[in-house]
Amino acid sequence: MTLAVQIFLKSTVISKKGHPLNKEINAETIAHAKYMYEIQVGIQPMHQIFYYYSILYTAECSVRAFGFYEYLLTQKDVDEIQLVGAVQEAIGHAGALAFYFWNKGSSRQPKEIKEYIKQRSAFLKNEFKLDDTSALKNRSLRNTFEHFDEKIDIGLLNTMAGTFYPMPIIQSHSIIEEEQVGKYFKLLDIEEKCLVLLNEKFFFEDIQREVEKIYEIAKNKVTENG
Repeated sequence: MTLAVQIFLKSTVISKKGHPLNKEINAETIAHAKYMYEIQVGIQPMHQIFYYYSILYTAECSVRAFGFYEYLLTQKDVDEIQLVGAVQEAIGHAGALAFYFWNKGSSRQPKEIKEYIKQRSAFLKNEFKLDDTSALKNRSLRNTFEHFDEKIDIGLLNTMAGTFYPMPIIQSHSIIEEEQVGKYFKLLDIEEKCLVLLNEKFFFEDIQREVEKIYEIAKNKVTENG
């Protein structure tokens, strides 16, 4: 057993249900969460800056990745891996960003914690002028990148026949419907601004706009509250 593993095991208590946060969630945590839920504050004023900084960081990561993608489009001899990688990174950060605003907590967490998380998410949606029409609400957007290795597992287990394309390619996303038997690991449609992962389409123009809006709001909130 390596030193890193020993340190991790000493510092992490995993319950029988396997939830690593149980080390930090105790009776006092639950009582505070219940109180916050009952008074309907959302987030304590002195705690809001922690969320604003976190949101700003994640939004900036996505904005920078989108910017890098747009820069690559102006360059010669850029390969498919670079282009697809830049968009995938940008959308991946956007998926992480969405958790701040659409999060119901884990099924293994106490009810009081989940209720507070939902309330906190609603508070942040209001603060950042978001609603359920947002391009970031897409649950598949969040889950695909959080569990991408599992998506590969299931996708391949469910697809035993067809024409497989394991390398990233640049192509119109309509080829999926036209070809039907094609199984595309990563496909980028530059004209339509669509990234396809395991034959699932993500149109990213609206995602980019939403991320940029959140980034600007987060900058202002950090300036006002920092």
